[in-house]
Amino acid sequence: MRFMNIAAALVMMGAVAACASGGSSYAKPGFYTHVHDGRLWVLKSGDKEIDLVSKNQEPKVVVTRIGEGPNGMTIKSNDGKVIEDYLKAK
Repeated sequence: MRFMNIAAALVMMGAVAACASGGSSYAKPGFYTHVHDGRLWVLKSGDKEIDLVSKNQEPKVVVTRIGEGPNGMTIKSNDGKVIEDYLKAK
């Protein structure tokens, strides 16, 4: 049992380390992506709130879709349409 807990912790640490690299593995043209606390933030490129999100601060409006992002991640944005467009984008 303890071995499984340690193995699960190591897997999570690896996932968090990969996410800490700026979310580049989630990058798609036309979108800004940022991973914080295991959640994927997605904004349209050029959005005025990118500066806030890049500093791990939340905009006034936050739309959250639990488990709907890549690999079952929670995905957050300042606009639900941005999330939909991101998920449809290649």
